[in-house]
Amino acid sequence: MGVKERRDRERQELRHAILEAAREIAATDGWQAVTIRKVAEKIEYSPPTIYEYFSSKEAILGEEMREGFRLLVADLKTARDAHTDPRERLWAMGRAYWNFVWAHPELYQVISGLGGCAFCDEDTPSELDQKSEGENVMGLFRDVLQAALPQVRNMDDLTSKCLILWSLFHGFIALTMSGRIPMESRDQTLNLARQTVEDLLTVWQAA
Repeated sequence: MGVKERRDRERQELRHAILEAAREIAATDGWQAVTIRKVAEKIEYSPPTIYEYFSSKEAILGEEMREGFRLLVADLKTARDAHTDPRERLWAMGRAYWNFVWAHPELYQVISGLGGCAFCDEDTPSELDQKSEGENVMGLFRDVLQAALPQVRNMDDLTSKCLILWSLFHGFIALTMSGRIPMESRDQTLNLARQTVEDLLTVWQAA
């Protein structure tokens, strides 16, 4: 391995360590506790070294957000492609969304503004990326929902129905993360979400 390749690998490893350290701090104390100084202490580097990779905490959050959406979209596409029936596809994607949250809770907090994580300004690049990435996720669900409800031709109506389903899952997730729904009831909560989705689809198909 040449000198350049070795240095590139070392930079990638340190970049990964910075992001991992930020998530570990967030897992213990929440995203509001994450600072450049604490990240530097955790990986035993100086703060100026962290600034060589990320200009601010917001830059770290932006990268965490992009990684979260990348993993989520990959999981959703895998779930979608494992089925052909639209209703089965929709539920498989809902279950994949749910499983992603508990496999990567800190990343989900970043992409949804939970756990003390919030971007300061709507016009920052991270916020613009967040909106774009969120629309990508919405698009995946909307396409499958459209196949499940072929009689719904109005795109605004379809988007509204998608938002209802998304809000349903996010609400259950937020309540569970905050302790309002006991963590040990997670499986029962998922079953409740599934029944609600089925009921909504039945009503929408009959309309």
